[in-house]
Amino acid sequence: MLFHEIGLDYTVSAFASEGGNFGLFSSHELTKRLNAKIYEEAKRLGVKVDSGRRMRPHVARFHQYMDTMNGPAGFPGATGFAITGTRFENARVTRAVHICEFTADLIHHGKLRLDPSRNDRWNVTYHDSCNPSRAMGLLEEPRHILKNVCRNFHEMPENTIREQTFCCGSGAGLGTDENLEMRLRGGFPRANAVKYVRENTA
Repeated sequence: MLFHEIGLDYTVSAFASEGGNFGLFSSHELTKRLNAKIYEEAKRLGVKVDSGRRMRPHVARFHQYMDTMNGPAGFPGATGFAITGTRFENARVTRAVHICEFTADLIHHGKLRLDPSRNDRWNVTYHDSCNPSRAMGLLEEPRHILKNVCRNFHEMPENTIREQTFCCGSGAGLGTDENLEMRLRGGFPRANAVKYVRENTA
């Protein structure tokens, strides 16, 4: 819907539509092979900039580890975004941009028609998830998006956000059923932070 709204020429590949790399749970070799499919398909289709759509932890870093696993993109392409003129320097090697960077850039340049009043019934906060936030440094982009689509955005306590975020105990933790007690312990601080927001925005 987003790509259609901005008139972007896009393709969702049937060959490499899944950004989640389940080779992560098997071996380095399989992880590398599955990752290479993204490059292969981007090259075949003549992609300029690949926008990572999914937010699974092993996808969130895909434009970080692609160069390590399979080298530079190896095909010509823009690191700039034609619609806004923004140059994504972090996409110089892999030609990959996270969907949060992509969307925040569109909003910053006024390319999306947004009516935040439609979300007035919601009090909204944001949990900096481990991979996009701490591993990739995407701290302001998600907040920029939220502040432009709703008017009741509230931060959790300062010592629980951005670089100091707690593990929420879910995400990749969902794959550790055998360690349920540790997952729950990881989630308690985040639950308390959400409770803090509720109590202070009522």
